[in-house]
Amino acid sequence: MAHYHLSDILQTHYGNYQQHHKLSQQQRLVCQHILACRTAALGQQQWQCNQCHYQQSVFCSCRDRHCPRCQGKQTQAWIEKQQQQVLHCRYFHLVFTLPHELNGLTHTDEQAKQVYSALFEAVWQTLSRFGMTRKHLQGQLGCTAVLHTWGQTLTQHIHLHCLIPGGVVTEQGQWRGVKSDYLFPVKAVSTVFKAKMLAALRQRELIITDANNLINKTWCVYSKACLYKAETVVEYLGRYTRKGMMHESRLKQVTANAIDISYVDYHDNQRKIMQLAPDEFIRRYLLHVLPKGVMRIRHFGFLANSCRRKKLSLIQQQMPTKALKGIKVTEPLGCWSCPQCANGRLMFMGLVPLLTMLAREAKLKLSG
Repeated sequence: MAHYHLSDILQTHYGNYQQHHKLSQQQRLVCQHILACRTAALGQQQWQCNQCHYQQSVFCSCRDRHCPRCQGKQTQAWIEKQQQQVLHCRYFHLVFTLPHELNGLTHTDEQAKQVYSALFEAVWQTLSRFGMTRKHLQGQLGCTAVLHTWGQTLTQHIHLHCLIPGGVVTEQGQWRGVKSDYLFPVKAVSTVFKAKMLAALRQRELIITDANNLINKTWCVYSKACLYKAETVVEYLGRYTRKGMMHESRLKQVTANAIDISYVDYHDNQRKIMQLAPDEFIRRYLLHVLPKGVMRIRHFGFLANSCRRKKLSLIQQQMPTKALKGIKVTEPLGCWSCPQCANGRLMFMGLVPLLTMLAREAKLKLSG
């Protein structure tokens, strides 16, 4: 089965796309990074087995957060770091979605920054308010919020995934857990979220067309079933925090005139194939390039970076100690088994300068 890469599509069609479409500086940089990823343009790493001395050269990756080929190892590293911070309690997954009428506010980088900032602010204010005022809680929540801007067909669909430990820390430092299978009533949360979001947009002086329609419209907040196992929480963390707009396995066929991508149609939960013209595919992909400086993952409440270590230690002291089970242990980053002897480990020896690489290639061509 053929494997397609986003860089192959850009290599063929990006030049033509540039001539007919206006790109932001950030979009240009992302395209340049993806085109250069794992090519001689970024240099080469030299690796050597510590037992049989087998040598292997690997082209450097671009490490751009929008590049689909640079997320695997980063995802695993991030998950392993988070494993120690997962609490043994119920977790709740809430999704806050912006109405599509607000998509037009994100078509410039400066406005997009303001909209995304307002979204994080409104969501946390909403959750924090319910955590403080609900009779069975009345304390500080913790939340990991992840910004997604895409739908299954790469259209603009701005929403925030929130993974929330089921409990609060009271002013006295006591952990108060949630005993029910839901966190908050979704309709009430939706109403407060709408008010907070519109207020945040007005505060930033962003002009909303047809504001009355948005006020009367029901805004979508979706609550998934709570998670009981810490192992499942770790899996969720990786899936929703480091997931890019499209995994390259969804590229089913790439031709000169069309690109076939697979997607899940949520109306009937069936996987289907959509065919897009190359320019339309690139346009949709670049819709989701975040402006420089926008953080896609943010932590709030007792999970905020400023107090997380202290608060988690306090909470864990009040919980029974359990070991995580079922977590896949992977090889350490930057250390792989030798493909030749299978016993040794490939060790990083250094970078091969670009000029040296070019000289080697020229020598090989002459000798050939």
